[in-house]
Amino acid sequence: MKLLVTGGLGFIGSNFIIQSLSNHPDHEIINIDKIGIGANPENLKKLENRNRYRFIKGDISNPKLVQEAIKDVDVVVNFAAETHVDRSISNPNPFIESNYIGTFNLLEAERKMDRKIRHIQISTDEVYGDITKGSFTETDNLRPSNPYAATKAAADLLCNAYARTYGMNIVVTRCTNNYGPYQFPEKLIPKTILRAINNLKIPVYGTGEAIRDWLYVLGHCAAIENMMNKGKRGEVYNVSAGNEVKVIDIVF
Repeated sequence: MKLLVTGGLGFIGSNFIIQSLSNHPDHEIINIDKIGIGANPENLKKLENRNRYRFIKGDISNPKLVQEAIKDVDVVVNFAAETHVDRSISNPNPFIESNYIGTFNLLEAERKMDRKIRHIQISTDEVYGDITKGSFTETDNLRPSNPYAATKAAADLLCNAYARTYGMNIVVTRCTNNYGPYQFPEKLIPKTILRAINNLKIPVYGTGEAIRDWLYVLGHCAAIENMMNKGKRGEVYNVSAGNEVKVIDIVF
């Protein structure tokens, strides 16, 4: 199986590539990453000389690059995204370019192929917005509350439209908060650890009472592999671990 992984130098993408190549000797992976904020080439340094791995520096907002890279692949796993909520509020444009236009370019390239490609769209639970009690299901309405979440929700809807209109083999996954190796240090858990080690003040957002579900990244990667093999065309799958914890309990 030949995979095109986008955003593979990021936190979740790099873990997915390492796990996929380790668990499946028959997998070949092309990794496209523009090496923006959140990407770290050191994550996959050990794969540079592997004959089953190839890296392309590029942006999926470039349709010509996407069309060239997608020619011989069987599966596209789209991790590529701008993800930081605060940055999306101060400047939404990069989020529209990467999260929405980038997804559109992938879908268009796949649509024009003479064979069906499986597309796994890595989304987020942020598209549902906030909930005061209980958990969201896949059929709940999308109510994104910031530009980041809105661009991810827009990409999800585009995937749904392409699956229905063109019969394309698309699956959307929406995960909760990930943690684990290679996570970017601006995120809550690594930021808390690093600041504690250096005897710095640890920020608490809001009251700290907000509850989040925390999903270990390799568990998320295993779920994605499961969706590659067993996910139904046009379906959305929520991915969580049932580890709901108050933010303040993590910080302190």
